[in-house]
Amino acid sequence: MGVPKFYRWISERYPCLSEVVKEHQIPEFDNLYLDMNGIIHQCSHPNDEDVHFRISEEKIFADIFHYLEVLFCIIKPRKVFFMAVDGVAPRAKMNQQRGRRFRSAKEAEEKIKKALEKGEVLPTEARFDSNCITPGTDFMAKLQEQLKYFVHNKLSTDKSWQGVNVYLSGHETPGEGEHKIMEFIRSETVKPGHNPNTRHCLYGLDADLIMLGLTSHEPHFSLLREEVRFGGKKSQKRITAPEETTFHLLHLSLMREYIDYEFSELRNKISFEYNLERIIDDWVLMGFLVGNDFIPHLPHLHINHDALPLLYRTYISVLPSLGGYLNENGHLNLAHFEKYLEKLSDFDREHISEVFVDLKWFESKVGNKYLNEAAGLAAEEAGVKDMKKSKSADDSLCLAALDEVRDSHKEDGEDDDMFETEFRQYKRTYYMTKMGIEVISDEFLANQAKCYVEGIQWILHYYYHGVQSWSWYYPYHYAPFLSDVRNISSLTLAFDLGKPFMPFQQLLGVLPSASKDLLPQCYQHLMTSPGSPIVEYYPQDFKTDLNGKQQEWEAVVLIPFIDEKCLLTAMEPYTLKLTPPEKARNRHTECAVYCFDKELDNVYNSTLPQLFPNIFHCHVRFSLDEPSQVLYLGDTPPPTKVTHLTDKEQKEWVKEVQGLSEQYARKGIVINETDVVVYAQLLTGRKYVIGQSGKVHLEKQFAKQVLPFPYQTIVKDIKAFDSSLAHFTTLEELFPPGTVVFMVGTPYYSAMGDVQDSSDVINEGRVRVVFSVPCEPQLDALIQNQHKYSVKYSPGYVLASRLGIISYLISRFSGSIFIGRGSKKNPHGEQKANVGLNLKFNKKNEEVPGYTKRTEKEWLYSAAVEELLAEYLERFSELFDFVARNSHDDVFYEDDIWPGEDENGAEKVQEIQGWLKNHPVSSCSRASCDLQILDTGIVEKIEEEDVTITGLTINHDQIPHG
Repeated sequence: MGVPKFYRWISERYPCLSEVVKEHQIPEFDNLYLDMNGIIHQCSHPNDEDVHFRISEEKIFADIFHYLEVLFCIIKPRKVFFMAVDGVAPRAKMNQQRGRRFRSAKEAEEKIKKALEKGEVLPTEARFDSNCITPGTDFMAKLQEQLKYFVHNKLSTDKSWQGVNVYLSGHETPGEGEHKIMEFIRSETVKPGHNPNTRHCLYGLDADLIMLGLTSHEPHFSLLREEVRFGGKKSQKRITAPEETTFHLLHLSLMREYIDYEFSELRNKISFEYNLERIIDDWVLMGFLVGNDFIPHLPHLHINHDALPLLYRTYISVLPSLGGYLNENGHLNLAHFEKYLEKLSDFDREHISEVFVDLKWFESKVGNKYLNEAAGLAAEEAGVKDMKKSKSADDSLCLAALDEVRDSHKEDGEDDDMFETEFRQYKRTYYMTKMGIEVISDEFLANQAKCYVEGIQWILHYYYHGVQSWSWYYPYHYAPFLSDVRNISSLTLAFDLGKPFMPFQQLLGVLPSASKDLLPQCYQHLMTSPGSPIVEYYPQDFKTDLNGKQQEWEAVVLIPFIDEKCLLTAMEPYTLKLTPPEKARNRHTECAVYCFDKELDNVYNSTLPQLFPNIFHCHVRFSLDEPSQVLYLGDTPPPTKVTHLTDKEQKEWVKEVQGLSEQYARKGIVINETDVVVYAQLLTGRKYVIGQSGKVHLEKQFAKQVLPFPYQTIVKDIKAFDSSLAHFTTLEELFPPGTVVFMVGTPYYSAMGDVQDSSDVINEGRVRVVFSVPCEPQLDALIQNQHKYSVKYSPGYVLASRLGIISYLISRFSGSIFIGRGSKKNPHGEQKANVGLNLKFNKKNEEVPGYTKRTEKEWLYSAAVEELLAEYLERFSELFDFVARNSHDDVFYEDDIWPGEDENGAEKVQEIQGWLKNHPVSSCSRASCDLQILDTGIVEKIEEEDVTITGLTINHDQIPHG
């Protein structure tokens, strides 16, 4: 996981944190851990900007081995060398991986397209698809075999390796690499005889390794990484040779001191014990609020906009009043966290207030205090674009929000009321625009708050205890406002552990269709076939949203979240078609442990003998490290009798019991002391299940979530009869002949049918149903010839050429033209008339079907617009002439257009407005530019078909479902 800009920020904030690695000046380390994926990426595609770059798999493997040797030589671990390759990730991470891979494939395609357009000749060999660095691919399986060879070779031939236990947690072991490393460290620290002074070194490129290292609370922990040069060009080729690379050691022991100093003023402010370990835990929590891979960043809270100092200042001001810390060893104290967020939410108001002031200033420069929607559009063309460049991208929402609220404040003009309305409207616009929500209800905001806090708690568990739920993920592309994350102290946060995906399930869940060749052949069509039940999850084109960020790689990738059930159901019929080698790749295995054993002497055959020779004297002993896999594999352990609780377990028990007591107290129930808590799943309903010989019975359905209940609140042996629910024992009773039913399966979904006499098949668990299936009209010929009846659109310059005017007039008159009373030097009031055709609306992204159409690059116009402008030009040519001469103006004035005593500008304006009002174009409706709307000619042709839809009767034997 990476936290964008975090490493740069702490490097500047704490300048002595890192030291350059120099030979013979390296501290001694017991354990070296490698987050392998950074090495794999660096050795396989060092420069994605170079579309000519090609590399063989053999070269990649050799470079990876060389990199590993150099890192081992630098640190020289004395006890443990741990190599962790990313395995199947939790769903929360897979959504981020999916976005990255879709963007990677799209960027690669665009770079190749640009190169070909420039006339560049590309190599004939296939390029390296970095998306193959995903568990389950053929490339990763080959890499795993080569890493095994590498370990066997080094342990057998290199004396410096022979005193070390080598762990290889490959792509078949579920979990992200760095988290598998932390799980190993946690499992080692609880073993009897563990040395608390063990010295750890962790290599990796992600900035969040700092947080991971700190969560271990190990006193001797350092991070190794390549030097980062800030401000370099994206196209600049990275140095891949480790001998030419400058490495840095970041000492977390020093980081702990920096954090202690950062919050040192709290020592004299808080009434409870100042505990650096708890301060560090809260520091980690605050880091998650500005960036992580599992939930979106909070609006406007960006590291490069001083978000971290804001978080720290708020923490220092709030903590003395809380009576305790926010993060209790990976468990959120919701009451404390709510108060912290409440204080932090002042930032929302301050931010909007700053934007509000900027907008007020902008209005004064435009010269109109209250602009209506169309005037705002004209003003935007003149100057708002420049303003947007200087402000954060998501501030532009304020422009839209302000237009919708300012009309209601024309009379009183009170800034405070205006701001309050603007603040609410701004957030409403955010949710409507970003999330597509029409009604911003209290229930919606409460759900947003719960989802966000649930996400923070899941991440804390992930960092402190390991995966608490493999299937949980944040269900939105955007986060709520800080000021909307409230009333959270009473939330009950529970997670269902579930199981990790199999490798091929993750592959289909994260890869774009452009990388379908990385999947087994039997699954590939699921990405591209129009009949695939999951084809909607693999869009060929998609949008991205910077959402306040500056770099394209930080943008939100707007692709749909995959439905886990749909994915697994779609894959199931084709799993049997996997070949034996493919089945071997689609599995989970434990972490492997290798060590030198002089007594062993055997031959280890290389899978690439032309590159790596066979090892004729292999002295390696191999075993599986199962303890670290407890969270990944295996079922829930049986209940055991607890004879002793540790302090930590006692604290967690007290916390849970207190939470249950408060929960029942809010309902007016006093449960007194709780000695036993029962964990149960609630009954959600019942369904009929078909047994043998056509017999049916009701089967209870339970919720997936496991909830705690105090034992004394449970009532046993209740017998109740639900008179509203009829009980059937056979299919004949459940489906008597003549019963009307609806199909909820394929192929006649939603069709209505009648149950027939089924006496000959009912013993097989079937009933005979006759369905009436409506026939679709035959429109194939019309579809093939729809271009004949479609409206033809042309760019503005084409219309301008035909009409003999400049292109600017096409753009201006098809939008808004405002004419004020009096003259520019002597205006008579603020009233203005709009004499534009109003056929396009930039700000609202709307067009008028049949007249205008918007593309990514420009507006297009139909022949109807040309005819309308031609008539307009013939009737009022003087207006066109004046606008062309004064193109820099936003508002024009009657006396300037029609000067002299004989001309009556007001009458001219009324004449234009009357002509426009009587023209059919005035009654045309507008539509979103993102919609695909059938042209009128095509609709008329469909109506002309005059198809009579008749019913098709289908006799179908159906196995009923409850």
